[in-house]
Amino acid sequence: MIGIIGALDAEIELLLAHSEVIEVTNHAGKRFVSARFANMPIVIAKSGIGKVNATITATLLCTLYPIDFVINIGVAGGVGEAEVGDIVVAKGISYFDVSLVDIDSVPYGQMGDDPLVVEPDRELFRKAVDLLKQEKVSFRVGNIVSGDSFVTRKAILEPILKEVSDVVACEMEGMAIALTCRKFEVPFLSIRGISDLVQGDDQSDGYRLNMERVASMTTGFVAKFLEAMNE
Repeated sequence: MIGIIGALDAEIELLLAHSEVIEVTNHAGKRFVSARFANMPIVIAKSGIGKVNATITATLLCTLYPIDFVINIGVAGGVGEAEVGDIVVAKGISYFDVSLVDIDSVPYGQMGDDPLVVEPDRELFRKAVDLLKQEKVSFRVGNIVSGDSFVTRKAILEPILKEVSDVVACEMEGMAIALTCRKFEVPFLSIRGISDLVQGDDQSDGYRLNMERVASMTTGFVAKFLEAMNE
C-alpha cells in the first residue's frame, strides 16, 4: 500500500478524482482516504500545513496502515535557479528553522541526534528522475528545506544554506514527513512543484495565482509515476 500526503486539498484532489474510493476515515482530525489507483491500494492523506500537522499525519499513516512507501506531494517556493512550474525531486530534506548551536555541538538545522539531511529511498528517487526525463518535464533535483514559515526573504534561509548545499526549494512539511518515515523505517519520496520564487517580485501574489495550477500539474506527474510503478 502506498501512502500519499499533501497539506492542502488542491495538492491531492486530482489524485482523489482518479481513484476508486473505498473508505474515508478520520484520525486526530486528519482525513485518510483508502482507495485504488491504477489497480494499486493507496491511502491519500490531507495533513494540513506545518511540521506538527505533517508529523501527526505521517505517524498515523505509518502505524495504522500497511504502508510500503510514502510520497509527499504539493507545492514549494523556489530557491536559486528554480523556476515556477519546475517539478522538484528531493535528494535530501532538512529543517531551515532549527538551531541548537548555542547549547550543542551540532550544525544549524540539526536537531540533536537526528540527521541534518534525510535522504529519500534511492530506488524511488531514481525511478522518479528517470520518468521525468522520459516525460520531458521541466524539473530539478536538489535539496529541500522545511520550516514553519512561508519564506519570502532569502535571508531567512542563509543559515541553512551555509550547512546544506544545492537547496532548490523550501516548504513547510517535508522534513517532518521524511524524519517520521525514517524513524518508522518506511521508504519515502518527496515530489514538489514550484509555485513561487523566494524573494521574487510579488511572491505572495504569485503563490496565490500559481498554487492550484502547479499543484495539479505536480499531482498529475505523481499519478503517472504511480502508473509506471505498476507496470
